[in-house]
Amino acid sequence: MLSATENLSAAKPVRALTRALHWSMEGLRWWRRAPWMLLWLCLLQMLVEIVLQLIPWIGVALSKLVMPLLVMGIFLGLDDVAAGKRLRLTCLAGCLRRGRFLPALGLAAWWGFLVFGVQQLIAYLVYGPAAVDAALFGHMAAHRELANLQFTRTLILPGVLFVTVLLPAPFLLLFRGVPPWQAICGSMRIVAFHAASFAWFGVLNLLLYALLFATPWTFALILLLAPWSAAASYAIWRDVGSRVPMFKPAAEV
Repeated sequence: MLSATENLSAAKPVRALTRALHWSMEGLRWWRRAPWMLLWLCLLQMLVEIVLQLIPWIGVALSKLVMPLLVMGIFLGLDDVAAGKRLRLTCLAGCLRRGRFLPALGLAAWWGFLVFGVQQLIAYLVYGPAAVDAALFGHMAAHRELANLQFTRTLILPGVLFVTVLLPAPFLLLFRGVPPWQAICGSMRIVAFHAASFAWFGVLNLLLYALLFATPWTFALILLLAPWSAAASYAIWRDVGSRVPMFKPAAEV
C-alpha cells in the first residue's frame, strides 16, 4: 500500500498548517512500519555520537561529521521499507558503498558544520568564548556555570530551525544524485517554494524540542522524537521531492 503522502502533491493545494500536520502524521505511519528497528537505529546513532564526543578536542566536531552519514543511512533504510524490504541495522552503513561515500561525506560536512556553526555562533553571542570552549572542544568541566538546561536550549534549539531549511538536502543527494553543495542550495529552494508549510513544521519541531529540554526528565522523550523526526523527514521528501528530476551534469544538459 502506498503512503498518502505520495499523492498529496498531485491533489489540490492544502493549507500550510494542514500540510505540516499531515507530514507529522505520515511520520508516525512510516515509523509504524518498522517501529522497533527504527527505534534501535536512532538509539545506536545517539550512542555513537556520545562515544565520539568523549574524544578530547576533536570529538564534538567529528561527531557532527559522522552523525549526518548515519542519518542518511536511516533514510536509505526507510526507502528500502518503501520498496517492501525490511529495515536493517546495516542501513546505517549505507553511505559507505562505493561511489556514494565521498558525495555523502561532502554533504555531511556542509550539513553538519553549517548547523553546528549556527548553534555555536548564537551560543557565542549569548555566553561568549566559554560557550565555544565548552560546546566545540568538549571542555564542559572547565565551565560548570554552563552545565544547565538554559545553555543547552540556547545551543540546540536554533539548530532545529536551521535543520528544517536543509531537510531536503540529503534526499537530493541520495535519490536524485545532486552534488553536495548543489543539494544544500536546492534544499533551500525547495523550502522557499513551500515556505509556509516548512515554517509550520519547523515551529512544531521547535516546540517538541523545547519540551524535550524543559526538564532533565523530559529529555527521555528523545527516544520517541528521534525516530519520528527521521520518519517525518522521509515522509516530507515523499511529498515535496516527488517531482524533482534526476540531476544531470552541465556537460550533459
